Parts: sequence; structure tokens; C-alpha cells
Amino acid sequence: MSSNNNTSITLAILQLQTAFRYPSLILGFTLLIGGVLGNILNIIAFIKVGNYKNNACSLYMFVRAFIDLYILLAGLATRILSTGFQMDLTLMNRVWCKTRFCIAEINSESTYILVCLQAVDAFICSSSSVIVRQKSSIRIARYLIVGTLCFCCVHEIPYFILQDLVISGGTPMCITTNAIYAQYHTYVFALGIITITPIIVISISEFFTIRHMKTISVTRTLSSLTKQTISMALFQIVAVLVFNSPYAASLIYSLITTNVVKDTYRRAVEQPITSFIATYSYSPFASSFYCYCLSKRFRNQLVVSLKELVCGIHTNQVVPSTQRSGTRTQLPTYVNN
Repeated sequence: MSSNNNTSITLAILQLQTAFRYPSLILGFTLLIGGVLGNILNIIAFIKVGNYKNNACSLYMFVRAFIDLYILLAGLATRILSTGFQMDLTLMNRVWCKTRFCIAEINSESTYILVCLQAVDAFICSSSSVIVRQKSSIRIARYLIVGTLCFCCVHEIPYFILQDLVISGGTPMCITTNAIYAQYHTYVFALGIITITPIIVISISEFFTIRHMKTISVTRTLSSLTKQTISMALFQIVAVLVFNSPYAASLIYSLITTNVVKDTYRRAVEQPITSFIATYSYSPFASSFYCYCLSKRFRNQLVVSLKELVCGIHTNQVVPSTQRSGTRTQLPTYVNN
């Protein structure tokens, strides 16, 4: 009787793992292909239109496109190899074990901080106060981006040192060798910096930005570029909330049940679900282009940029002669559609 029960449990575990493996693999390839293509198109559009040179929010989006592209190529692609084809390169090379996770964490940390800065900038640009709107400066944005990248690189130096390829019981494992830093990385970095903090910051910023945008007098004083970047930022912020919340819930559950004794079946149930959510957590890095495409003006700019790039067709451009007094943000050239 016990043998039959064990056989039934084993079959159930195999069916469950199979049921999650293929959807996770399909999701991974969809995010990888769609995300890489989307970020490349983002880069092309921003370079051709040139908004990032004069608009802080556009600059955050432009830099994030490069970071997200790297995360998908170096992070998601290797994850697909590991979970879908059992080719975990971190278990084969010590240098890759150290650099893959360290660089991935630097980029993940950077992109979430930039999302927060993007949300705060949208809030500032939508303010009814001219003095507050003047705080959105391309010069300040450049300093914040450089500061963010420097902070993230310095913050992850211990991770590079303490992450190592070790052999335990004849099985290679790429793990953090210091238990105290492993806890710090779990609670402060994974749970705090890239999960809870972005959700709180962008939720509050989005709430007040939407309140500002509902004020007719404020909306009339904003340039078309500012309205466009605010709407694009809001679409991306919603996507981050939708895609990041399941990962936050999964991480909190894992921390709560760390000391809980789990049987084989429960561990087998949790493992594929956790793996699927981990793949799903790459969605914010792949979704920005499709969020931006909800803006009609961005779609028009993208079409014109692709025509110029592929066909060499140059569309007449109109440069607005008005510039808001007292601000440091100069309205860039935009396509007259």
C-alpha cells in the first residue's frame, strides 16, 4: 500500500513539473524575443527623436533600454538554458558563477532605481507649481544616473567576492559562501531594494501624478512632450506593479516558510511554481516598449524613425519656438505628423 502511495506521489510530482516546465519555457522565449526586439526599437526611437537629450524622464527611459537589454541577454537567456535545457553555465565555470550573478544584480538594482526616478520625475513634471516643475532638469538626471550606476557597482562588490562555485557532496553549487551576507542580500536587496521599495515609491508617485493630471489648469500648461513622457512613464509603472507583485509575494512566502519542515511533495509543488514566477519576474525588463506603444505620439515617432533608418526617408520636422521660461528643460525637435 505504501509503495502504491509513493508511486502515485512520484507520478503526481512528474506531471506537475512537466505542466510548469513547458509554460515556463514558452514564457521565457516570449519575453526574450519580444523584450530584445522591443528594447532595440526603444533605443532606435530615442536616438532618432533625441528627446533623451533634453528631457529627464526620456533620459531615464533611454538608459533603462540598454540595461534591460543586457538583463534579458545575460540573465534571462542563461536562465532558459538552465531551467529548460539543464545547461547551467554557472556550475561549469567559476568566473561566470561570480560575474553572471554580480552583473545581473547591478543591472536589476539600477533599472529599478531608474524606474523610481522616472516615477518621481513624472510626478514633478505634472505639478501645478512652476518652481517644482523646474526641479526636473536634464543636468540633475545625468548626475542621478551616474550616481545610481556607481552606487550599484559599489554595493555589489561584496557579492562578487563572496559568490563562489563550491562542491558539496559531489554536487557543484554556485552560492554565496557567507551566511550573514546571504541573509543581507535576501532581506535588503531582493526584498527591500528591488521589490518592496519600487512598489511603494512608484505607487505613491503614480497616485499623485494622476491627481495632478486630472487638474485641467495643470494639463494645459504642459508641453506635448511632457504629456507624452508622463503617460509613457505611467504605463510602464503600472506594468512594473503588475509584473513585480507576484515575485514579491513569492519571495515573502519563501522567507516566511524558511524554517518550516516541508515534505517531498510540497517541495516538488513549490519548486516549479517558484521557477515560473522567477521567469515571469523578467517581464518588467521586456515590457517597456509595448507600454510606450500605448502612446500614439510614440508610435508615430517610431514609424518615422524606422522609415528614416531603413528607407532613408526624412520627414519634415517642426521645432517649437516656445520655451517655458525659468526652466532648464529645452523642448526638443519632434516630428510633425
